[in-house]
Amino acid sequence: MSPQRLFTDREGDADAPARPRTMTVLGLLALTALTFSYLGSYAVYNALVVANLADGWHGTDPRPRWLLTSFCVLMLVFMAVGEVFRRLSKSDFRAIDEMADAEDRQVDPLEPIR
Repeated sequence: MSPQRLFTDREGDADAPARPRTMTVLGLLALTALTFSYLGSYAVYNALVVANLADGWHGTDPRPRWLLTSFCVLMLVFMAVGEVFRRLSKSDFRAIDEMADAEDRQVDPLEPIR
């Protein structure tokens, strides 16, 4: 395989950036959601307990449930935002395609403008 072929996409455009892999993007979003869920359910709560702004829990520890709940909510928010952006870009591309496919009108330079 030639070096030029390694750096081209399917259409053969060497300057186009490579598309991100779906599983990589989903993995990064899941890692981000897990990080924020951990920070919210463990780190922030522990900081509040240490500062005597919140009491410690009595009985079973609620933080694992908070972690799971906030992770699911964040993943749903990320998916909803992604869907909104996908639909917006699809409508924008449709408008661009309509402009590209529009017929050009020939204008007679001697005809008055109405």
